[in-house]
Parts: sequence; structure tokens; C-alpha cells
Amino acid sequence: MFANLSVRIKKTNSFFSRPKFIPCDLVSLVLQALGGALASIASGDQDKDQLDIGNNIMMAGLAFQVFTLVLFIGAAALFVWRARRRHRSLGAAAFDQSPAFAKLRHSILFRLFLAALALATLTIFIRCVFRVAELSGGWDGPLMARQDLFIGLEGVMIAVACVALVVFNPSFCFKAGMEAEQGGLSCCGGRKKKTAVAETVGETEMKEIVTDGSESA
Repeated sequence: MFANLSVRIKKTNSFFSRPKFIPCDLVSLVLQALGGALASIASGDQDKDQLDIGNNIMMAGLAFQVFTLVLFIGAAALFVWRARRRHRSLGAAAFDQSPAFAKLRHSILFRLFLAALALATLTIFIRCVFRVAELSGGWDGPLMARQDLFIGLEGVMIAVACVALVVFNPSFCFKAGMEAEQGGLSCCGGRKKKTAVAETVGETEMKEIVTDGSESA
């Protein structure tokens, strides 16, 4: 996204340019797995105290995932808003004008990828919120017995997210831009001859939007 739009926004750059969200997901998954294991063992031993501990650990993992998703959605929304503001101020010159990226930005695949990413984020967020609500009532809570809600807000949400990002995978939708940015290294790992366009893109520096809006003034 950064390479294609050639926009570097100070307040959101630190979120997207460094792998912060991957460790957050790992922490969330570890907590959920640990809590689930404890709850499973406790249910067999009829240990209510350990069952509650396992349930609380699972809830902590899910709540942490919801928190990180809120941060991601907020940072993404801020990025989109600042990119649009830059475009309104500078027009086409706001973004990298290399032929590969210009063509990519106007392609239907680019737009479909953005829609798929938004849809996947929304469905995963809905799933996590539902799971927190479900576990908050305990293993005997009213939502635990609702298989219809579990299928609709758990299974279906994950299935939609997976299908959306498999069909509109970045390696497919961003193929031309990725190859140009990597100087001839294809998205699948194969070497390709470096073209003049790739060299130009490689030499193009990312523009910065100053957070106080001085560029648009």
C-alpha cells in the first residue's frame, strides 16, 4: 500500500511499516490456546476454579485481539483520510507516477483488494466481539447454547474473511507493483529481469505528509 500510493504518513507509518500487529496476533492466539487447554482439562476434572481461569485467559486473548483490531482500523482510517486529503490538494502528483504503480492504482484488482481487506477486517472483528460476549457468560451462559449464532458469527465470518483474501490475495492483485518495487524480484520469489520502470520506481523516494498539514497549505 505504501509503495503503491507513495505516501508516508508520520502518525500511521510506524503502525504499518513495522511488523507490530503480527506479534500482537501471536500473543492473542497463545492466550486463547492456553486458556482453551486449561478449560478443557478442567472440564474433564470437574474443576470449576480452573475452568474459570481458563475461560478468563481465553477472554483476555480475545479482548486483546479486539483491541489490536481497533488500533489497526483506526490507523487504516487515518491513513486513508490523509491520503485522500493529499490527493485533493495535489491531484495526481500526490502519488507515485511510475507507469506500473499508476496503472495498478486504477486497476479493478486494486479496488477489489481494498474491498476484500475491509470485508475481512470487519468479519474478523465481528467474530472476536461475539466470542468475547459468548465467553463472558461462562460455559453455561445463554450464548453458549446458540448454535445458530455460533455458526453465523464464528464460522461464517472466518470463512468470508478467508475466501475474500484468498481470491483477492495481494500477491495476485499487487503483482505488477510488487515486481517493480522489488527491482525484478517476482512476488512468488522468482527472479525477473530488472526493467527501466523498476529502476525508476526503486529510485523514487516516498513522499511525506506533514502531520500539521503544511503541504496542503
